[in-house]
Amino acid sequence: MGRIKVFIYFIFFLIANNAIAQIDTVTFQFVPDYATFRIKCHAQKVIAGDTSYFEITDTLNNAYSLDWGGDIEPVVDGLPLVTYEFLASGIKTFSLSVVEDATGKTFTEIKTFDIRDIIRVPNVFTPNGDGDNDRFVINANGIDPLEITIFSRTGAMVFSNKSPIIVWDGRNSSGSELSEGVYYYILKSDDPAVADQTGFIHMYR
Repeated sequence: MGRIKVFIYFIFFLIANNAIAQIDTVTFQFVPDYATFRIKCHAQKVIAGDTSYFEITDTLNNAYSLDWGGDIEPVVDGLPLVTYEFLASGIKTFSLSVVEDATGKTFTEIKTFDIRDIIRVPNVFTPNGDGDNDRFVINANGIDPLEITIFSRTGAMVFSNKSPIIVWDGRNSSGSELSEGVYYYILKSDDPAVADQTGFIHMYR
């Protein structure tokens, strides 16, 4: 009788620790990333009899084996949280295949996600030579050229540039330092999917 009790306890222990199959299905969540054309995916599982999503975290215990795929392979495969890096915008396909090691069952999920170029424009910089926020920098995907035109409050154009990465040090096109204040910009991209942007830059010295 003692052995039976121990065995039953062991079974419940395995179930509680996901060593025995309970998965109904698997899915994954898209996690925002600050880098353009980069997206993270987090694997999740649905336990039998439950409608909640649980993060898959026990791959280190060899309970599950994960294989990510789709249009491209992730940077590092086989983990519950992986990162994909693309070279262009568009609707991309992602797939997750989870093998339950205890039973050999395979669960698969396929999703699509619209990857878009994200242009982040700062609104404040301080070109005072202290090494902190000295330059106005616009980062996008580093591939499609950006074109910026910056105007003073009186409407005079003080700076213009076209490059995949915009960098402005607070000087005009002749190299002279501009006075601190508010400047207006117009930003365009060679990527037709990216809309033109306008806004204000606060420069403090």
